[in-house]
Amino acid sequence: MKHAHPSFVLLSFILLGTLPFLFQDPRFLAVVLLINALLIAKLGWSRSMLKGYLLIGGIGAVFAAITWLPFTSIGHPYWSSRIPLVNYPIQVTDVGVLWALGMGLRLANVALLSMYYLFSTSPREMAMGLKGIGVPFSVSYLLSLIFRFIPLVKHDLVTIREAQMVRGLQLSEGSIPERMRKYGFVLVPLIFSSLKRVQLIANALDAKGFRMRNRQHRFYRMPKWKSKELVVLACGFVVVAVLLYFARIHPEHMGVLIPGRI
Repeated sequence: MKHAHPSFVLLSFILLGTLPFLFQDPRFLAVVLLINALLIAKLGWSRSMLKGYLLIGGIGAVFAAITWLPFTSIGHPYWSSRIPLVNYPIQVTDVGVLWALGMGLRLANVALLSMYYLFSTSPREMAMGLKGIGVPFSVSYLLSLIFRFIPLVKHDLVTIREAQMVRGLQLSEGSIPERMRKYGFVLVPLIFSSLKRVQLIANALDAKGFRMRNRQHRFYRMPKWKSKELVVLACGFVVVAVLLYFARIHPEHMGVLIPGRI
């Protein structure tokens, strides 16, 4: 989506992100994941981004499926039991298996779109995209500052870790509780350095006259919408609205396993 309006990119990913929540059946969600994966593969992403998604999205999807699996009581039970002490019933049903797989695929879809957007969009483009859909400049700019912090915090983390290792701190040695205690010697300086940077940025914004309610704040050379982008977004909203309508009127044809649940 190079040279596209930042708001068009943002709204496109929001529309694609709503599709997984229109379906519950994993067969429908697998098709949605395939479409999103093909789209992002065509847009292009780096190998590091792919590895990060397989790690975060894969583990998150498996964890979501496992945690949802025993807590669905609808359907034919394959296995049932109760949690000791609290005596809470748990069971694995045929509908529960599909529901758990669907929740895992939902998270995989959302993680795929979110990670690609965050890794491929600069903080300035994020702020411009929010401003283009009506979010006040001050709010969109402050939100973009959050993502500007990430490389700085990462650099501070590497610096503090190397400094502590020079002092003899071995983070990779010892038991798990001992390693967690050692990481406190890294996290505490990192927190204080981040708080110090927040104060410096706040002073810099005050010195430049930044105010939360000031209509004079704006982006220089804000891009203009293209007619093709407006047509694509209009078609996307219509498609999502139609799918949502049929999901409510004819849930049996839209992969809805449990009516009334998201």
